[in-house]
Amino acid sequence: MGKKTELPVNTSANKPSNTPGEGSSRMQQIRETTRQLVPGIALAAAVMAGGYGVSAIIGRIIPFEHNPVSPLLLTIVIGLIIRNVLVLPAALKPGIVFGIKRLLRFGIILMGIRVSLMSIARIGAVALGLVAVCIAGALIIVSMLTRLMKVNPRLGSLIAAGTSICGVSAIVAASPMIGATEDETAYAVGTITLFGLIATALYPYLTELVLHLDLSQAGFFLGTSVHDTSQVTAASLIYHELWNRVSESGLTGPDIAVTTKLVRNTLMIAVLPLLGFTHNRRHNPDKKKMKLSSVLPLFVIGYLAMGGVRSAGDALFHEAGAWTAFYKGTAAVSTYVVAAAIACIGLNTNIKSLRQLGYKPFLIGLSAAVALGIISYVLVSVFHAQLVF
Repeated sequence: MGKKTELPVNTSANKPSNTPGEGSSRMQQIRETTRQLVPGIALAAAVMAGGYGVSAIIGRIIPFEHNPVSPLLLTIVIGLIIRNVLVLPAALKPGIVFGIKRLLRFGIILMGIRVSLMSIARIGAVALGLVAVCIAGALIIVSMLTRLMKVNPRLGSLIAAGTSICGVSAIVAASPMIGATEDETAYAVGTITLFGLIATALYPYLTELVLHLDLSQAGFFLGTSVHDTSQVTAASLIYHELWNRVSESGLTGPDIAVTTKLVRNTLMIAVLPLLGFTHNRRHNPDKKKMKLSSVLPLFVIGYLAMGGVRSAGDALFHEAGAWTAFYKGTAAVSTYVVAAAIACIGLNTNIKSLRQLGYKPFLIGLSAAVALGIISYVLVSVFHAQLVF
């Protein structure tokens, strides 16, 4: 995935020093990094504000009980339009990439304050079975289609990883495990991005207006059928903004969907090494194995930690006004942080590059996405009684 930049070796790194020069240098680096990030993040914030503003205007014009156009969906659309109509200055890139890689994960960690550890454990226990079946089904279907359509097996393995587990993150983690080229990785990322964005826009409406799923079913459906963590988070928040459903236990669609998705992310630890081993045994027996630490989704730990904060706060302060204001405020902040990160995803998606995928990877990605959605829908329908929270 490109050449690594070799940083200059600091021979005095292990020597303690409190010289004013070093402190000044660190501050200078911080200021320089901040200067580089601000333009892109500021644009993302403006796009987010535009999404919320346009949604509010539409909500006033169209006399529906619930605003039919989510501000998060508009945020993605505005970001896509800006990215693909205008030529963005290179100075915006660092902030946009920071939003995708860091801001999103920080927002998901903050979302953990919405759910207690007990609720996370209950949702995760149910989600584990659903996720396992969905992952197995997606891997089998993509493997069969790859052989049937005679697509490069490395590309097929990357699409399988992205569809079944964790979208782009799984593709990036799996790529060096199977010796994939940059072009193959880019093709797989483009495929998953395309169908993930389509699912993000359509599934919140599909769950309510076509499939008529209740809150728990919708949460598990979105968490198991949408590809990337960012897309699941966006789709579930759009669902919540559109229909504003809350269970008797106080859970919302994003609580269930994001927790379910993080169960999928955690299974990267087991599934990706297995996928790499299977691929390399068939096609590349000399390829070295990859360390498990490289596929460990660490932000899952942060999400659980915030769930621990919520549990401890509820136990110590019960429904004290200050505590309630704190966790509700943090939950609200998490939504805006995620919205800004989603704006960065729109600003970083080049639709022209997606056109160059070719029809075979496109068909495999489409078939896998549809199959995963069908499997997920069947599961949440059959096990409806076990999914009530």
